[in-house]
Amino acid sequence: MHINSGRDPIAIVGAACRLPGAQSPADLWQIVSGGRDMIGVIPQDRFDIETTSGRRRPDVLRGAGGYLDDIAGFDARFFGVTPFEALRMDPQQRLLLEVTWEALDDAGIPAESLAGSETGVYTSLLPSGYWDLLRRSGMYDMHAALGAAVSGIFPGRVSTLLDLRGPSMGVEAACATSLLAVHVACRALWAGEVDLAIVGGANLQIVPDLYFALADAGVLSSSGRCKFGDVSGDGYVRSEGLVALILKPLSRALADGEHPYATILGSAATHDGRTGGSLVSPGLEGHETMLRKAYLDAGVSPGEVDYVEAHGPGTPAGDPTELAALDLVLREGRDPERRCLVGSLKSNIGHTEFTSGMAGLLKTALALRHRTIPATLHVVEPHAVLRNPAAAVELALLTQEWPDRGTPGLAGVNSFGMSGTNVHLVLSEAPQAARPRRGQARPSYVLPLSARDPRALDELAGAYADLLDGVDEDAGPGLHDVCFSAGARRSHHEYRLAAVGDDARSLAASLREFRANGRGDGRSLHGGERRAARRPKVVFVFPGQGGQWAGMGRQLLAAEPAFALRLHECARAVAAELGWSPVDALLRGERLSRVDEVQPTLWAMQVALAAVWREWGVEPDLLVGHSMGEIAAAVTAGALSVADGAAVVARRSRLLRELRTPGAMWAVALGEEAAQQVIGEHSGQVSVGVVNSRHSTVLSGDPERLERIVEPLRRDGVFCRQVDVDYASHAPQVEPVREALLEALAGVRPGPCAVPIHSSARDRVVDGTELDAGYWFDNLRLPVRFAAACQAALADARPTVFIEMSPHPVLQTALEEEAEAAGATASVVPCLRKDVPDAAALSAALGQAYVLGCRPRWDRVHPGGEYVRLPGYPWQRRRFWPGSATSPIPPEPAREPARESAHESAHESAHESAHESAGLGRPDLAALSEKELTAVVTDLASQVLAVPGHEIGMDVPLTLLGLDSVLATRFRERVRRELGVDVPVRSLLGLGTLLDLTTELRSAATV
Repeated sequence: MHINSGRDPIAIVGAACRLPGAQSPADLWQIVSGGRDMIGVIPQDRFDIETTSGRRRPDVLRGAGGYLDDIAGFDARFFGVTPFEALRMDPQQRLLLEVTWEALDDAGIPAESLAGSETGVYTSLLPSGYWDLLRRSGMYDMHAALGAAVSGIFPGRVSTLLDLRGPSMGVEAACATSLLAVHVACRALWAGEVDLAIVGGANLQIVPDLYFALADAGVLSSSGRCKFGDVSGDGYVRSEGLVALILKPLSRALADGEHPYATILGSAATHDGRTGGSLVSPGLEGHETMLRKAYLDAGVSPGEVDYVEAHGPGTPAGDPTELAALDLVLREGRDPERRCLVGSLKSNIGHTEFTSGMAGLLKTALALRHRTIPATLHVVEPHAVLRNPAAAVELALLTQEWPDRGTPGLAGVNSFGMSGTNVHLVLSEAPQAARPRRGQARPSYVLPLSARDPRALDELAGAYADLLDGVDEDAGPGLHDVCFSAGARRSHHEYRLAAVGDDARSLAASLREFRANGRGDGRSLHGGERRAARRPKVVFVFPGQGGQWAGMGRQLLAAEPAFALRLHECARAVAAELGWSPVDALLRGERLSRVDEVQPTLWAMQVALAAVWREWGVEPDLLVGHSMGEIAAAVTAGALSVADGAAVVARRSRLLRELRTPGAMWAVALGEEAAQQVIGEHSGQVSVGVVNSRHSTVLSGDPERLERIVEPLRRDGVFCRQVDVDYASHAPQVEPVREALLEALAGVRPGPCAVPIHSSARDRVVDGTELDAGYWFDNLRLPVRFAAACQAALADARPTVFIEMSPHPVLQTALEEEAEAAGATASVVPCLRKDVPDAAALSAALGQAYVLGCRPRWDRVHPGGEYVRLPGYPWQRRRFWPGSATSPIPPEPAREPARESAHESAHESAHESAHESAGLGRPDLAALSEKELTAVVTDLASQVLAVPGHEIGMDVPLTLLGLDSVLATRFRERVRRELGVDVPVRSLLGLGTLLDLTTELRSAATV
């Protein structure tokens, strides 16, 4: 074997299909390896046999066929397609969208990872007749034309959906179409024109017309079976099918940890010219030329090929010509004792026509993967060329192991078109990627799942629970690999679920609990819906003292390398200052009590926790520190080095320990104004040291005077708790350390912030260079304006996720109070809890952040994971099919583009006449309440998009609901006609929402 060494083979890394009896490649393998016949009869509800042609030959429509179930169903919402448009899309386009997505999932390629890439799309969709049904139903607008009249639109639809920048084209060559598309894609990959190729083919039989032409020509099988290689074969059986494949260079596939089905070594596409005698007759010379060119291109001797998947329709002219060509070419260089086996998928599922080449390719790739050659069916008496003892080919009449020659298996795939086009691909068994070095076993795992519909999420949870039941760490996919693959190799949608557990059994139990109760428990299971169009604003919050506990962080030191690395770095810096290591203290499980023990250790914990989140790909948009927590924030922002951060926390805490001025601090459930009032005459000795929220402050100052203030508050039932310190931060009592602290920190050299910090001491975003010695005294002396910092963080419209970097939540309640008061969409995620093992708590925090819309780097969360194939997406289909066709001639154009259905038309007419007949005219927008205006706008959007009003999110961009430029124009006209406001189309597209539209309408009404 002399494989073309000048180029990389093409790997088939992902596959999906809908074929008779097969919803997946695994189903197809069960069919062919089991020698099953999936031919049935033509469904009686598929065609209208009362048409003229049906009445003429009703027997034709009662014959054999391989048909798919539910070609009218489609998950339009998943793809952002409105029901209006979905109805006007050829089911071939609708189903191939689903199958294409499944192929990407099968390859482990998140769809969003392809955005902006040089990915090519090559498809095979010939007219299905759906356009005729639409025309007869009066639907012939632009959406119908794009969706059903022009088959070449579909590749552009895929490229637009995924934001692909490579070539996007439809290919057409009769029954050779789909394999020709693969050939073109391979050429583009080898030429470097594309980095990855998506190839898809579809063949549905929606109108019966071609049946009658084929029957009249005697092309259809009288026995209702494709009998490839048998002398009694007199025609083929028509079948439906869709196949999608994902192709990429083998070297890249292996580097990316993918598991190819097979590799493509070479290909050729030719035409018979006049060698067949007519346009539709096969030509022996043309077939021979095709085969020799393909094997020359692959660098493979024909005599080394083990198996050929023939075009093999079972026709009296096609089969003998194909077999003769194979015999002539494959004997070259072949050992006479080793014949090449041939077979045909058509004997199992019928002739899927325009998709048949890709269907045969998929079968052959599966055979190479399993090293098994399936039997071809329905052969009683082989053709003469096969009975020749000297023949180079023989039919695979039995399912058998792939011949073992000590080299990778080799195969060919044929596909011919009635137009005279011939295509042959040369395949090889694929090498498998080296297994990654398995990371150490984790004490806790996070399994992220997502969907675009809550019902789909529920079904997905069940599928993964079943998968987890079969997890075997010794054989087959391990839990680490499943969690890695679900996170790093899947797209992530708005409905999310994160299961947390220490083994597969606990994760499966959590998923089943979700299915039973429809919600998470907040620790082992998080579930939610992220409706925002972009990721949330992430704020890292670093609290002051109070979260420490004996034994904190010990488990993370062993389980999280990023945590251990950063903590050891901080510990070395603290040891250089104080002569002891926080790591040693944590490992001994000591209870920390002195300020110069607590603060350096908490600082190191906070810096290390922030490092873990950033290692996991959760980057902060803003940092907020609370008192001493600002030191960790400054290090995380890059304004202070670890050494300078350790100097600040160690030297300052040592000075506080040496402070002889009596002091105390009390947390009270009072707002700032009320706290100032209760201080009253004690204002010179007691201060409001901390404003945590509008209902929570900390009083700081002289211990005796604080007792006098607190005593009546406690009698009145006001919550009061003494803080476990013996000094009074953020009060005049710390003034004595000013000069010593400024001198001790004179050498600190702050730099600019890589991440903004909102200072709770100065109540503004500070430049990192301000964080000098003077700042760190202000941080100790001035009141902590944490509530104001929180309000500033919540000021923009983005949903906000606060992640508290602490061994136990300290500020969660304060943050939640401020968020509720601001009416903001915000959540608080505590890192650790003292009553939960570290790893489990941190995993739960990550799961919660994921559900809230964060985008972790799952390859870093589960390093060393190997990609394993996972359960497919559970589509939530609705039926889209035009009503009964009354006339082949479209009606005259209506005043507006044709509507989705008679129901929609009647609905809109009633809506308009209600205004007119009641004499209401246009509503007075200025007089409408917010609720009324919202209802009016939602109703209009519902009619235009053909989406139920309750499914329309007011804060979701209209483009995500399926609004395109055509529908936007229609929407604008409805708004102008019914509300009297001219809204520019551009304001409806992009990130515009219905909330934005109501604001614009309100503004227009008040001008």
